[in-house]
Amino acid sequence: MAGIDIAIIVVYLGLMAALGIMQNAHIKSSGDYFAGGRKFSKFLMMMHALGTGTHADDPVGVTGSALQRGMSGIWWTFCYLFATPLYWIIAPVFRRSRYITSADFFEERFSSGLAILYTILGVLTFSVQTGMMLRATATIAHGISGGAIPDWAAIGGMTAVFVAYSYFGGLMATIVTESIQGVLIVVMSLLLVPYGLLRLGGFARLHELVPAVQFSLHAPEETTLGFIVIMSFVTVIGIVAQPHIMEVCSAGKTEFEGRVGFTYGNFVKRFCAMGWTLTGLIVLGLALAGRLPPDDKARLSPAFPKAVQPAEVQRSLDAMPKPRRDALQRQARELAFPTAIRVLLPTGARGLMFAAILAAQMSTLSAFMVAGSAFFSRNVYQRYLRPQAPDEQVLRVGRFSGLIVVVLGIGFAFMFKSVVEGLKEFLLLATITGLLMWVSVIWRRTTTAGAWISFLVMAPIFLLLGKVGSLLQPLFPGVAWLGMYSPPKYAHLHAVSYLAPGLIALVIGSLLTRPKPKEVLDRFHLLINTPVGQEERLKEAGIEAVYAGNTEAHPWEATHPKLVHWGGFIVAFLFALSILGLTWLLGWVGSP
Repeated sequence: MAGIDIAIIVVYLGLMAALGIMQNAHIKSSGDYFAGGRKFSKFLMMMHALGTGTHADDPVGVTGSALQRGMSGIWWTFCYLFATPLYWIIAPVFRRSRYITSADFFEERFSSGLAILYTILGVLTFSVQTGMMLRATATIAHGISGGAIPDWAAIGGMTAVFVAYSYFGGLMATIVTESIQGVLIVVMSLLLVPYGLLRLGGFARLHELVPAVQFSLHAPEETTLGFIVIMSFVTVIGIVAQPHIMEVCSAGKTEFEGRVGFTYGNFVKRFCAMGWTLTGLIVLGLALAGRLPPDDKARLSPAFPKAVQPAEVQRSLDAMPKPRRDALQRQARELAFPTAIRVLLPTGARGLMFAAILAAQMSTLSAFMVAGSAFFSRNVYQRYLRPQAPDEQVLRVGRFSGLIVVVLGIGFAFMFKSVVEGLKEFLLLATITGLLMWVSVIWRRTTTAGAWISFLVMAPIFLLLGKVGSLLQPLFPGVAWLGMYSPPKYAHLHAVSYLAPGLIALVIGSLLTRPKPKEVLDRFHLLINTPVGQEERLKEAGIEAVYAGNTEAHPWEATHPKLVHWGGFIVAFLFALSILGLTWLLGWVGSP
């Protein structure tokens, strides 16, 4: 990197850190720190959803997958495309719950034991994604610097920045800084495309160089039709249980802010994914046209499609054991995004791009650290250790307890060898508790015992057939099924392997065990069905909200609730179809 690039990075990160720390003056209570006072506008909620849900592992994973699998690589993030319209329906449930964390949901609907279980899984989920993001940061820094920045330096430097940021600013700082960083995420996602097409010679030249099969929206391996269909259902199951979704949906002034922010902030991310995918195809085209430096082409070549892979590289890969070959190809393809930044962007723009990446990481990691601290300080410390603790003490414990997420995240960062490997684990981990949440809201007969039985069925299958099984496999070489679904390309089969028996166990276990008392269920459903602005209904029923925040209803929600609810869902679904159609058209631009 040139000196001007480094200067841009330092100045930008300094300004973002200062802006975040300044928000400390607005934090008067733990509710302000963990939920931002629930007073943010539609724009800020959109930027919050975009910033929290978009980070460097997305462009690294999708761009790399597009390099190897073509346009079908977009499904590593587009698997959420048809879940996104449902966000319009889901968001009000979280806002109406008046909870701080999703562990509060499990406590109210099931039991304190399941709330503790969810807290543990929530912290683990944050830690997995923190590790995945730190791994992506290290991959980008290593690629942009040409290997000059080692992984430990990138991970350590990034960690020092976001820990300081999170400690002072809380969720309020996260959302305010994301209003700037969200715009930069879009720029970051799309900036490489025009530079790449100019270097290459346009879309027509791209089609001349890259095999036509690479422009298909499904592939014969990894992102197959089966993968696309199954993972689209899996993301619907898992999205409700991702532990940061409570804050993403419920920090707005009203339900409407939550709907717009959660739904359309994520639709912006779907547009960004088009840029990441085109970047992967452009990098492949540049390599085939001889427009990449030889060393970069050599590093990327193990991930090239077989049809255009150099013969000597193919022979070398064929001689390797399959696990080693797969790992090498995953690591090679994840160099595509940082290589594009270094090769395509001019001095100054390269520094701004890297600053935007680091800032996006910082804001998301801040949100995860704050949400993780809320789990411990409220659902463990205040619930079991110090029930009478004053609010200022809960806030103080919360500031420090987020470090648990950070320490575990650093461990995962060094455990994962590739970003897609971590992405796969993150996509699937939340589905275990997501299944329990969906069924418990839809089916009143769901019992606490049935939920425990379901979890005890799913957890060992998830672990032994996935990443943990692959780590145990060398110790038990005769057990072929250990870790059999660990590779990312088997994510959809891994999901089916535990979700199907888990659902059966949940239904049978609930039917055979004692149901929750009717008054408890009535209280829970009254809470999640009472719109913001009608809190007097809760007071009359003797229900005290965990944290209500703003209680003024949006006028559209108050006067036309059904039209807003179902009309908004239909509009969002048509929007999703339009995005899919636009993506398909992009694959045809410039074709013969």
